[in-house]
Amino acid sequence: MTRKLYFINIFMILTFCLAHMTLTHPATSYGQQKEVSEKASSETIYEADDSTPSIFARAWEGGIIVFMVLLILIVLSILSWAVGIAKLLYLNKLSSTGKVFIKSFWDSRSLNSLNGRLSEYPYSPIKEVFRSGYAELVRGSQMREQAGTNTQLVMNAAVDNLTRSLAKAKMAEKQKMERLLSFLAITASTGPFIGLFGTVWGIMGAFESIARSGSASLAAVAPGISEALIATAFGLAAAIPAVVGYNMANARIRALLNQVDGFSADFLNIVERYLVSDKAKPNSGSGASHHAEQL
Repeated sequence: MTRKLYFINIFMILTFCLAHMTLTHPATSYGQQKEVSEKASSETIYEADDSTPSIFARAWEGGIIVFMVLLILIVLSILSWAVGIAKLLYLNKLSSTGKVFIKSFWDSRSLNSLNGRLSEYPYSPIKEVFRSGYAELVRGSQMREQAGTNTQLVMNAAVDNLTRSLAKAKMAEKQKMERLLSFLAITASTGPFIGLFGTVWGIMGAFESIARSGSASLAAVAPGISEALIATAFGLAAAIPAVVGYNMANARIRALLNQVDGFSADFLNIVERYLVSDKAKPNSGSGASHHAEQL
């Protein structure tokens, strides 16, 4: 019995030692393998970072269509920034010169004297509206002279002609201020779709490559899709500045047009007051130059 217990104890000790050796060896091997794997992966990442291709190289790998789309979007983005900034600076300048002309308008002794000094003022929409309105006012004075009497019909016709002349000048200045805004609108609306076209084309090429290689793993799919998505990113890069520039320029143009409308209303009020006071005079002066100088 004692022998049996002795052999049983020896057997259990051997079994425990064998089990301990079996368990500790794989653990050490796994630890070594893990350390080696982490070291290799870090070296791979380091090498990958050193050899990361540029955006243009990745777009070229996506195909000639994706690369051409990328170039188009880069050009549109640069032009959008240039047009937007230039337009905002130009509109700010028009606003400041318009305020200067309005101040001179109210400080002038007469419209005739202000018209004689127009060349001293820089270009502004309000200045051009005044030029057009004053020219029409002179023509209205000539019409009154030819009519011979200051009838209500002649006065109404002169005021209506002056109103249409001011509105026409305003529309002409609006067209000048809105120049190149259509480019920003087109870029804002078509930029994302151009980028989406490049992305779809690139993904088609990526799936064709997967079909030829016969591998559908993430390592095989990711590079082609990432190269295709570059086009979408550049499409947004072209559209976003175009949208911002278009909306900011439109806001400035609306403010300038409101300024022109206020000036036109003041100009019409001055002319109508002059016509009413001139009609009340028993012997009003004759001649277009006489009427213009009295304003």
